[in-house]
Amino acid sequence: MKHAFGILVYLLLFTSQGYSQGMMEGLTPPAQQRTVLSYTGLFFDKAEFPQERASTSYQSVDFSTPIYKSDLQSVSLNLSGSQYLVDPAQNEISGLYDIKFGLGYTRVIDDKRLWSVNARYGSASDRPFESADVTTLGVTAFYSYPDDESSRWLLLVDYSNNRPILNNIPLPGFAYFYNPSKEFRSVLGIPFATFNWQFAEKYGWDFFTLVPWIIKTSVYYKVTDFAKLYAGVDFSQITYYLYGRQNKDDRLFYDDKKIFVGIKSPISKQIFADLEAGHSFDRRFFIDENYVPDPDNAVSIGNAFYFKLSLRFIL
Repeated sequence: MKHAFGILVYLLLFTSQGYSQGMMEGLTPPAQQRTVLSYTGLFFDKAEFPQERASTSYQSVDFSTPIYKSDLQSVSLNLSGSQYLVDPAQNEISGLYDIKFGLGYTRVIDDKRLWSVNARYGSASDRPFESADVTTLGVTAFYSYPDDESSRWLLLVDYSNNRPILNNIPLPGFAYFYNPSKEFRSVLGIPFATFNWQFAEKYGWDFFTLVPWIIKTSVYYKVTDFAKLYAGVDFSQITYYLYGRQNKDDRLFYDDKKIFVGIKSPISKQIFADLEAGHSFDRRFFIDENYVPDPDNAVSIGNAFYFKLSLRFIL
């Protein structure tokens, strides 16, 4: 059970910014939960905006810790914050922020089954917590049980008021963990799927999707048993509530695509590092109630090279 949960936690942490917090809560059995501190920073070259050239950056910090744990149950605390900065400011917006506070409860039923509930409250806006209509709320419940020695099921229900699509609706989902060997590991489900396939002695393929508009995939080469060189593509979005908007259901979407190369490796038993460089293109902001692939009011910004640093500390 620990191995299967670890696959999904790992992939969510390093492939899907903004979604990992809610999904990773409760996936680790209580006795194995640790204090984890994660940092991600993306720094972009100056690019063309409608008003003038500007540089952008995105930084996030996540902290999670069990405040109580035993062999059978745990209570965990999660704090996270991110900022998307634009310099100089464009249309009076210099920064967008996403701050969350979360609590989770995990219960082991027996040595093969567990359930978990976690709740998240925060604000994603240019002026966080300034009013009730810029706050965010999410609740996720899981139940996991085995299918056989190499597979297991995860059933879930998730509510969020800040999804790219199907906002403010409790959505059921499931995941099927299938791990027939150490060379092939997969999680198939709704609304996400992941694959890790080492198809040769030193070569492999990672794939992640959060249906329907988030995709990240890469191929890698194992330099050592721990370090990997990789290259791939990433399509993803970030969403915010602008303060003072007229339609309370409208959100600001930032949407881009990336091609990249990088290296990831543990620095020690407690520290994992990921260095990445790439090119971001098809970058745009738009306002709508839900994500649309071809928005009418999109504001395009110029392509830019970027550098990314991710660090994960297990305390």
